[in-house]
Amino acid sequence: MKPPLFHPGQEVICTNDDFTVLLVQNPNIQTPKRGPIYTVRGVYDTHRGYGITLAEINNAGVAPGFPEANFHESRFAPVPPLEEIDIAEAIEEAVTA
Repeated sequence: MKPPLFHPGQEVICTNDDFTVLLVQNPNIQTPKRGPIYTVRGVYDTHRGYGITLAEINNAGVAPGFPEANFHESRFAPVPPLEEIDIAEAIEEAVTA
């Protein structure tokens, strides 16, 4: 099996927030939405590949007796690192432009 795409502490964004099937199974589960940046809390090897839990969403108590819901890694993309910007250069470029 391939290694997981993400690791705990990594920032990700949700690219597929259609969790209709999961919500039919349990409408109380909180699911990620497109747009916000999330932080990977845990990575789990499942029978369908790797699933992740997110620091910003806690479903631990939603289904007592069952593991916490996780979300397949294919639904996410890594947040690219921000480039360091030299403020003085940026201001000079804006003024001369």
